[in-house]
Amino acid sequence: MRAVRAGLAVAMIVLAVAPGSSRALDLPGALRDVSTANPTLAARAAMVDAARGRAGAAGSWFAPRFEAGVLNVPTKGGFNADPMTMKMIGVTQRLPVFGPQGLAHDAAREDVTRESAGGAQAEYELLGLAWEAYADARLGGDLARIADQHGELMERLVAAARARYESGNGRLDDLLRSQVERATTLGDGVAFRAEEGSARARLDALRGVMPGGATDTLAPVPPPVATTAEAWLAAITPDHPRLRGLSAEASGYRLSARAARRSTWPDLELRASYGFREALAGPAGPIPQEDMFSATVGLSLPVLSGGRERGEGQALDAMARVRDAEQKSAELELRREVVAAHIEAQAQARTETLLADTVITTLQRAVDASWTAYRAGTLDLWRVFESAHALYTDEIALVRARQARARAESRLVALTGRTDLLGVTLPRPTGGER
Repeated sequence: MRAVRAGLAVAMIVLAVAPGSSRALDLPGALRDVSTANPTLAARAAMVDAARGRAGAAGSWFAPRFEAGVLNVPTKGGFNADPMTMKMIGVTQRLPVFGPQGLAHDAAREDVTRESAGGAQAEYELLGLAWEAYADARLGGDLARIADQHGELMERLVAAARARYESGNGRLDDLLRSQVERATTLGDGVAFRAEEGSARARLDALRGVMPGGATDTLAPVPPPVATTAEAWLAAITPDHPRLRGLSAEASGYRLSARAARRSTWPDLELRASYGFREALAGPAGPIPQEDMFSATVGLSLPVLSGGRERGEGQALDAMARVRDAEQKSAELELRREVVAAHIEAQAQARTETLLADTVITTLQRAVDASWTAYRAGTLDLWRVFESAHALYTDEIALVRARQARARAESRLVALTGRTDLLGVTLPRPTGGER
């Protein structure tokens, strides 16, 4: 019994790690993979770290200067020939008590905010791209399966038309039309498989997986979720990454402008030195001397460079006004895009409902009825063909409507990052703060 259990355990392990094994992947799982494994987001996180490092260095005081040397050494007689000869060490420190260092540090902190906002915006956009790629991959497979099913039906139609024609009870045009439809359906299936493969490669790359290497089966695309435009517009606040980044840029320009103007203010400079004096040679022996120290306080006077700093400050203030205007424009554009995408998503959801609940259900009954009538000899084959073709066309239209709705939803995600409004909650950090 123990041997049997051990064998079962080994078999389960082998099956679990066997090459070619696949697992199911749903949309939330794909989005989590993007949020945690996408290399672009890793690069953006590193850019935030770099900005933090620059901010830590910005505004630092000037490094002190150390001096060592000799003073007043006569050309003859050495260090004990003159009472003013000294060996000296000194330290000079420039103190920017009125300077721009503090403002430069604050401006650098705004760069951290800007990079963090850029990381969050990049995450929004990548999640939107992944949403679209997932839907295209899954629905491309659905389209291919519909084409395969219709192809099987066309095979039956071709066989029936050939049998009728060869028995003298059918028309040649029925056989030819069914053969053309079968060939067209085969072409559709090839195109749909290509759509699925291309979208799957995009999804793999976004997830940080080598394209073509994943064998996960994709779960169905989530159904539409009823939301209002106001719920999406509520995400367009000053804290939105795009707006926050522009605001941080404007603030950084203003702080840099103030720092440039502050550069025209004097800096304080402290200097201290200590001189070691040798004993003097005297008739009765060496005469000791006291060491000496010096201390000075100075001010730098940037009287000749003030025009340059003032001009730079004016230019930076102008750039701040540019970013303010861009922020207002960006908010309007974000709101416009959100409203347009929401309208498109709602329209496609209504189209889905109409096609799925009414049109396709009715057409399916019509195809079944036409086959029954055809077998009974009360209906021509071309009527069956027309019913089947209409069903195939509207099944394709239903999937295309789902695809268009998913793409509109992906734009909403890319604009707002609010996957939760579509029923997908991701426990992830905001971009740049990972």
